Parts: sequence; structure tokens; C-alpha cells
Amino acid sequence: MKEFLYRAREKRTGQWRDGSITAEDENVVIRRLQEQGLIVVSVREKKVYFDINKFLINLQRISLRDLVVFTRQFATMLRAGVALVRALGILSQETRNARLKLAIEDIRREVESGTALSQALAKHRDIFPRLYISLVRVGETGGILDVMFDRLASYYEKNEEITRKIKGASAYPIAIIGMAVIMVIFLLTYVLPTFLNLLLSFEAPIPLPTKIVMELSSTLRNYWYVILSIVLVLYLLFRLITSKPKGKELWDRFILRIPIIGRIQKLMILSRLCHTLSILISGGVPIITALDVVKETLDSVPYMNAVDDARRRISEGEQLSATFIRSDLFPPMLGYMTAVGEESGLVDEMLNRVGVYYDGELDAMITTLTSLLEPILIVFVGGLVGFIVIAMYMPIFQIIQTLSR
Repeated sequence: MKEFLYRAREKRTGQWRDGSITAEDENVVIRRLQEQGLIVVSVREKKVYFDINKFLINLQRISLRDLVVFTRQFATMLRAGVALVRALGILSQETRNARLKLAIEDIRREVESGTALSQALAKHRDIFPRLYISLVRVGETGGILDVMFDRLASYYEKNEEITRKIKGASAYPIAIIGMAVIMVIFLLTYVLPTFLNLLLSFEAPIPLPTKIVMELSSTLRNYWYVILSIVLVLYLLFRLITSKPKGKELWDRFILRIPIIGRIQKLMILSRLCHTLSILISGGVPIITALDVVKETLDSVPYMNAVDDARRRISEGEQLSATFIRSDLFPPMLGYMTAVGEESGLVDEMLNRVGVYYDGELDAMITTLTSLLEPILIVFVGGLVGFIVIAMYMPIFQIIQTLSR
């Protein structure tokens, strides 16, 4: 797609209009302008130069919160009867994220030039996922854009809530482990050498724990760059392995087998799968297409393969519930509830109910994990720091015993 600058006149009023359109070629631009009742005077391709400001803006991350706010505000304005182009113009002014603002402005220009909203959104797939575009297309077809944007806002709000809970649960252990690492490094590299040099001047026998700590201190001070290099190489090796399909699948399977953490990961995947399928089916998206979209929302290779298998079996005539029951990755309840939905014609409602159930299970598991981690981390950090401190003071006790004799 290229960007073209145009100059044209309105047939009715004779007013001049200047602007830009993104299209495949000049002929498409001219056709679009003529469809709007304009007399085209000139069309030329916009020259592209390296723009450092635009480059930096494109590096800016668009958070889930940004997407939620945009979607909810858009839904509210459409429900209030605000015209599509005007709503996009207001949103581009209200949005604080510079990258999202540029995208909205481009979408507004596209829509103003006659492009469908879903097609305009599809040109920014790095911002708007396939699920988003699919439901907007459904809304355009059925004349229920405001309803679809409402559903999308609710869906992403639920995702944001789950993400926030996971981050909240992991923040405490990460902070504690980080503080413990800093404290241990400080003790081993600064406090311990000075302290032990003083003690060694007494030529007292050194206990085994103290020798261990001294070796650790010496290794850390003299070979810190080797340790750092090993950690960096291991990290890069891990990233390389998990970037390959087979390596990613092995890692995902390993995560799913970890007690509690694996259960949390599984509940997150099942919740997202149920809610995504529910919102797509309720919007009238065909089940095969819906499963394609669902696959893109999952970040677990085993479940992506399971969805692929379900899609293949459904295309061969099997029911959705049967594909869920057949797979070991899906709990029996999901398959049986889906079967009930198929019999009653309420598959979307049943999937939503199962998704809500998994949301509750996920909350309970996160609470359990948090309550377990706190005492375990306190004991671990206390034991580690305590061992170093005891190892430092053991020579003092021996010196005191020697002097008392």
C-alpha cells in the first residue's frame, strides 16, 4: 500500500479539497475520489523520507489499557449516534499514546475516503488483532457496530483484569528475590572481604561454612564477568531454542506440568479460549473461522495444535463438543457444556458460562499461589542471608574461645 496526495474539487459546491489516501495505485485513488463526487485535479505519490520522529513513535508500545480505553470510548460514541469519521477524529485528539494516535488518524482518513472500517483497521494488524477486525466486520455487515465494540471492550477489559492479577501476584516474589540477590552480592563482595581480612589476622582456624562463603566471595569478585557471560549465553540459548516451533512446544508442555503454575497457565488459556469463541459465535462468525481466530489469541503450542485438530475434525463433519471431549488438554466439563449448548442452540452462552467458571478458578489459584509463596520466600531469603551471617561470625566465636583459654 502507498500513500498518495490529491487535489480535487467538489462538483456541487466547487470547493477545493486537498488530502491523502492510502491505496494500491493512482487508479484506485481516482476511483474513490470520483465515488465521493469529486473532480480529480491531481494525484501524486507521497515521497517517503526517513522520519526520526515517526521511527521513535513506532517504537512506542501500545498497552492493553490503551486498546481498552479506545474501544470503550468508540463504543460509547457510536451508541450515542456520533458519526464514524467524527468519532475517530475525537478519539485521535483524546488518545495520549502517540503511536495509537497516528494509527487512528490514518484510519479516519481511510474511512473518510470510502474504505470500510474493518479494512482500515486491517492495515494496522500490529495494533488491532484479528479477533478485533473480525468482529468489526461482523458489526458492519449486521449494522451493529456499537454492539460489537461494546463486546470487544468487555472482552479486553476481562483480559486486562486477568493480566493485572497475574502481575500483582508475581510482583511480590520478584521484588523479594531481587532484593535477596542484591543483598547477597553486597555481603559477598563488600562486607565479607573486609570482615574476614580482619579475622584472618588472628590466625584462628576457619570453619567449613566460612570457607564455603569465602570461596563464593572470591569467585564472585574475581570471575564476575565469567558468571555474567554464562548467564547471558544461557539466556540467549533459551531464547533461541524457544524461538523454534519444537523448542517452544517442549517449553510450553513443561510449563503446563509445573504444579500450581501449570494449573494457572491452563486456566488462563481455557478462559481466553471460551470467552473468545463465545464472542465470535454470538457475532455470527462461522465456527471454522472462529477457531482460526482463537488460535491466534493463544500462546501455548500444545493448545494451538489442539485447536488446529478441532478445526480439521469439524471441517470433516464432527461437532465442536466431540473435539473437546476427544482431547486430553480440555477438561470434560468444557466438552459436556458445549454439547448442551449445541443441543439447545446456545453454544455461545454455554461457552461464556464455562469461561466465567474458569475465571473464578483462576482467581482462587492466584490467591493460593500468593499465600504459599510468601512464607516460602521468607524462609528461603532468611536462610540464605542467615547462613552468610553465621559463616561470618563463626570465626569470632572461635577466636573468643581461643582467647578465653
